[in-house]
Amino acid sequence: MALFMLFGTPSSSADQGAYRLGVLPLQSPNKLAVMFLPLAEALSERLGRPVQFVTAPSFSAFMTRVSEKNYDILYLNPLLCSRALAHGYHVVAKVGGEPFTGILVVRRDSPLKELDPAQLPSRLRIGFPDPGAYAATVMTRRYLSRQGIDVDRRFQVKYFGSQDSALMALYSGLVDMAGTWKPSLRSMPKDVRNDLRVIAETPPEPQMPIAVRNDMPPADAEAIVAVLTELGQTPRGQAILGGMALPQGFVAANDREYEKVGEE
Repeated sequence: MALFMLFGTPSSSADQGAYRLGVLPLQSPNKLAVMFLPLAEALSERLGRPVQFVTAPSFSAFMTRVSEKNYDILYLNPLLCSRALAHGYHVVAKVGGEPFTGILVVRRDSPLKELDPAQLPSRLRIGFPDPGAYAATVMTRRYLSRQGIDVDRRFQVKYFGSQDSALMALYSGLVDMAGTWKPSLRSMPKDVRNDLRVIAETPPEPQMPIAVRNDMPPADAEAIVAVLTELGQTPRGQAILGGMALPQGFVAANDREYEKVGEE
């Protein structure tokens, strides 16, 4: 049976007999639970031991727990994964299919049609989920900089803690533009999605990875890869992927793709 723990710092796997699936707080905790508990259940069945879904209240809290090896399985962004490698984890899989990109989104009725530095109004309000959100914040800020747009001078920058919150702030008119990534936009309610449009997309980087502790038994790591890469082959697995807004599924991966992520 899969277990659900939200923010509490868990004890060791040996004490609980459970593996902890640590999910970066990309979305609200309740939404992440809906997305990842079915995957935790599928992993639990294959591994023959409980798999506990866990998230954290912030990116920094999540990475503190990664540094303490409080999670056994990680779902996190490529930049933070490059740091997790130094804390005793290795990559076993990644999201397949579509490129990993950041997108800049505006309301459908926005007068902005393109990111022309000469045409951008001054002090435009832009929302990001978290300073550590790689696609939504780091990659989109870098993209804007390469377009000759100084984000901190040209925009009023606001952080909202999660992808959902940043997109809802845009939908509600609290900001004029938001940085996010495609799975988060896909996961929003239809009326919200229909009221937003993508104005720019960054160049791609390695996709969202799954990593495991280096001391996990190889047979268990292999079983995790098997579950992830086989999800698209069954109706149940396809439903799990649909609930995660990742219909393209997972493919096997390794550390080499992530060792230099974030280096300029």
